[in-house]
Amino acid sequence: MAQLPEGITELLHHEQLPVPLIKCHNVVILTATNVAELDLQWHCLIDSLKSNGDLVLMAPFVSKCLTTTLSDVEVAQPLSKLCLQFPDIYIGGYRGSRKGPLMIRFEGKDLSRIEAASQSLCQNFQPGAFSETE
Repeated sequence: MAQLPEGITELLHHEQLPVPLIKCHNVVILTATNVAELDLQWHCLIDSLKSNGDLVLMAPFVSKCLTTTLSDVEVAQPLSKLCLQFPDIYIGGYRGSRKGPLMIRFEGKDLSRIEAASQSLCQNFQPGAFSETE
């Protein structure tokens, strides 16, 4: 049995857990010894926080990826302008390998804004210059 500091420790009980989780100030200690236990403890923690109203769920991030054979130099300036037009969207470019296609990733919370940003980029180039990938 672990010795816990008095007065600042709270035990978080859940009906699915044989042993309560330990909360010390704003730190929750998961005592799992394997992946299955960790998954169970994590889901119980999330469930407890949701039921208490302590956890506010936010919109998940969504992403879109375009690939192109255009050079980095050709795409750089339009991407810079796009970042200024869509400050709420993370826009990044990278290559999977030295000779591979350039991948442009759009990430954010609003799918319509991501679609608008990707369409805006495609309009700066010839049709078919970009293709959508996973």
